[in-house]
Amino acid sequence: MSDTFHAAFTSKTVGMNRELIVSKSHLNPDDRILVVDDFLSSGSSQEALLRIISEAGATAVGVAVLLEKNYDSGRKFLSGFNVPVESMVRVASLKGGVIQLMEEDGFEEF
Repeated sequence: MSDTFHAAFTSKTVGMNRELIVSKSHLNPDDRILVVDDFLSSGSSQEALLRIISEAGATAVGVAVLLEKNYDSGRKFLSGFNVPVESMVRVASLKGGVIQLMEEDGFEEF
Protein backbone atom coordinates (compact mmCIF):
# COMPACT_ATOMS: atom_id res chain seq x y z
CA MET A 1 0.00 0.00 0.00
CA SER A 2 2.44 2.62 -1.21
CA ASP A 3 -0.33 5.20 -1.48
CA THR A 4 -0.73 5.38 2.31
CA PHE A 5 1.18 6.49 5.38
CA HIS A 6 1.39 3.97 8.26
CA ALA A 7 2.22 4.46 11.94
CA ALA A 8 2.00 1.77 14.61
CA PHE A 9 1.17 2.56 18.24
CA THR A 10 0.01 0.82 21.40
CA SER A 11 -3.49 1.76 22.50
CA LYS A 12 -3.86 2.04 26.25
CA THR A 13 -7.66 2.19 25.78
CA VAL A 14 -8.02 -1.16 24.02
CA GLY A 15 -4.79 -2.66 25.39
CA MET A 16 -3.31 -3.75 22.10
CA ASN A 17 -1.15 -2.63 19.20
CA ARG A 18 -2.94 -0.58 16.57
CA GLU A 19 -1.99 1.02 13.26
CA LEU A 20 -3.02 4.34 11.80
CA ILE A 21 -3.32 4.45 8.03
CA VAL A 22 -3.78 7.73 6.16
CA SER A 23 -4.07 8.06 2.40
CA LYS A 24 -1.26 10.10 0.87
CA SER A 25 -3.91 11.99 -1.10
CA HIS A 26 -5.13 13.54 2.21
CA LEU A 27 -1.82 15.17 3.21
CA ASN A 28 0.24 17.72 1.30
CA PRO A 29 3.51 19.41 2.24
CA ASP A 30 1.79 22.82 2.43
CA ASP A 31 -0.88 21.58 4.90
CA ARG A 32 -0.99 22.98 8.45
CA ILE A 33 -2.70 20.42 10.68
CA LEU A 34 -4.28 20.60 14.12
CA VAL A 35 -4.65 17.12 15.62
CA VAL A 36 -7.98 16.91 17.50
CA ASP A 37 -8.76 13.93 19.72
CA ASP A 38 -11.07 13.01 22.58
CA PHE A 39 -8.53 11.80 25.21
CA LEU A 40 -4.86 12.35 25.93
CA SER A 41 -3.47 9.62 28.14
CA SER A 42 -0.18 8.08 27.04
CA GLY A 43 -0.05 10.20 23.86
CA SER A 44 0.68 7.21 21.64
CA SER A 45 -2.12 7.75 19.11
CA GLN A 46 -1.43 11.48 18.83
CA GLU A 47 2.30 10.73 18.46
CA ALA A 48 1.54 8.30 15.62
CA LEU A 49 -0.45 10.99 13.81
CA LEU A 50 2.33 13.52 14.34
CA ARG A 51 4.81 11.05 12.81
CA ILE A 52 2.56 10.65 9.77
CA ILE A 53 2.22 14.43 9.42
CA SER A 54 6.00 14.78 9.58
CA GLU A 55 6.55 11.99 7.06
CA ALA A 56 4.15 13.76 4.68
CA GLY A 57 6.16 16.97 4.97
CA ALA A 58 3.15 18.80 6.38
CA THR A 59 3.26 21.05 9.46
CA ALA A 60 1.60 20.09 12.74
CA VAL A 61 0.39 23.27 14.46
CA GLY A 62 -0.86 21.66 17.67
CA VAL A 63 -2.77 18.98 19.49
CA ALA A 64 -6.20 19.67 21.01
CA VAL A 65 -8.02 17.22 23.25
CA LEU A 66 -11.27 17.25 25.17
CA LEU A 67 -9.94 15.49 28.27
CA GLU A 68 -6.35 15.02 29.43
CA LYS A 69 -5.34 12.51 32.07
CA ASN A 70 -2.71 14.71 33.69
CA TYR A 71 -1.43 11.81 35.82
CA ASP A 72 -0.30 9.99 32.64
CA SER A 73 2.71 10.99 30.58
CA GLY A 74 1.00 11.96 27.32
CA ARG A 75 1.85 15.67 27.35
CA LYS A 76 5.50 14.92 28.12
CA PHE A 77 5.58 12.18 25.47
CA LEU A 78 4.47 14.71 22.81
CA SER A 79 6.91 17.42 23.90
CA GLY A 80 9.53 16.34 21.36
CA PHE A 81 7.33 17.54 18.52
CA ASN A 82 7.48 21.15 19.74
CA VAL A 83 3.76 21.79 19.17
CA PRO A 84 1.31 23.26 21.66
CA VAL A 85 -0.92 20.76 23.46
CA GLU A 86 -4.24 22.15 24.72
CA SER A 87 -7.01 20.40 26.63
CA MET A 88 -10.49 21.46 27.70
CA VAL A 89 -10.35 19.48 30.97
CA ARG A 90 -7.33 18.14 32.83
CA VAL A 91 -7.94 15.30 35.29
CA ALA A 92 -5.44 15.31 38.16
CA SER A 93 -6.47 11.99 39.74
CA LEU A 94 -9.17 9.36 40.13
CA LYS A 95 -8.41 8.37 43.72
CA GLY A 96 -11.15 6.73 45.77
CA GLY A 97 -13.65 7.01 42.94
CA VAL A 98 -13.42 10.81 43.03
CA ILE A 99 -12.47 12.75 39.91
CA GLN A 100 -10.08 15.55 40.85
CA LEU A 101 -9.67 18.22 38.15
CA MET A 102 -6.68 20.50 37.68
CA GLU A 103 -7.36 24.10 38.52
CA GLU A 104 -5.98 26.59 36.04
CA ASP A 105 -5.98 30.34 35.71
CA GLY A 106 -9.06 31.74 34.02
CA PHE A 107 -9.33 34.36 31.34
CA GLU A 108 -8.86 38.03 32.05
CA GLU A 109 -11.98 40.14 31.93
CA PHE A 110 -12.07 42.88 29.33
